[in-house]
Amino acid sequence: MKKNYDNIIARREDEINNLQQQLDEIGELVTVYQLNTSAKSGTQMQDFQFSMIEVPEYSLPQNAVISLEDIEGYYYKISLSSGTIVTSDMLMQQKLTDDERTLDVVLDEIPIGIEIGDYVDIRIAFPLGQDFIAMTHKEVVEINGSTLKLIVSQQDFYAYQSMQTDEALYSSTKAYGSTYIEGGVQAAAQQYYPVSLDVLKTMLLDPNIDTSDYSDVLKRREQLEAQLTSSDKVTINEKVTGGKQTLADKFKEAKDDYDALQAQKQAEADYQAQNQTQDTESSSSDSN
Repeated sequence: MKKNYDNIIARREDEINNLQQQLDEIGELVTVYQLNTSAKSGTQMQDFQFSMIEVPEYSLPQNAVISLEDIEGYYYKISLSSGTIVTSDMLMQQKLTDDERTLDVVLDEIPIGIEIGDYVDIRIAFPLGQDFIAMTHKEVVEINGSTLKLIVSQQDFYAYQSMQTDEALYSSTKAYGSTYIEGGVQAAAQQYYPVSLDVLKTMLLDPNIDTSDYSDVLKRREQLEAQLTSSDKVTINEKVTGGKQTLADKFKEAKDDYDALQAQKQAEADYQAQNQTQDTESSSSDSN
């Protein structure tokens, strides 16, 4: 009986040792969150959609969400099925709007240590020290050398076109990026870069952009060009007619053209709104 008892004890010890070895191989467990419901792209995350599970640390998915507080109020970038372990790259801080796209932005200087998922301001600096924010609070989705792929709005496309023109026109002008310390919680800065006259004219024709108040942009652009063209420290790579009166005339003519375009754009918008109202009233009348 004693010998049989000793054999049982030995087998139990072997089982315990085997289980301990398996636990050692698994390593420490880490709490992560998985979806217990499906989630659609563009919808805001809700706490009830998640359940906590423990997974071995060695098998922890990269960027796995380990705290719901870190992603409170975020939106789903993609549609996800139930049972998915949620990672931060599946989420975005703000809801995508209909006019947002990705844009490859080539910079002269990129922030050291920038990573995918960071938020940046894209700035442009002119040779006399004028420095403007051209794009604000843009999420980085890809990095290729000095080129950042950003999620941008329709207006950002125009800002980038104007930046490229200014860099080609005024020597020593540079485009660079500035990262947010905590992009998920910091509010966006204000965009105040005045786009060029040609780009502004194109924007005024774009029905996707509200250009009802462009006068401030026009004034800041006139001030910028007056400073650049009147300085002997700025090399201009294109023949530009100097003189304060000539510059003033140039912007006065531009304003007259823009006022006419804006009036035309507003008239078209009013006409479309009127037609929509009539269609709605007609449908309501037919239903009654």
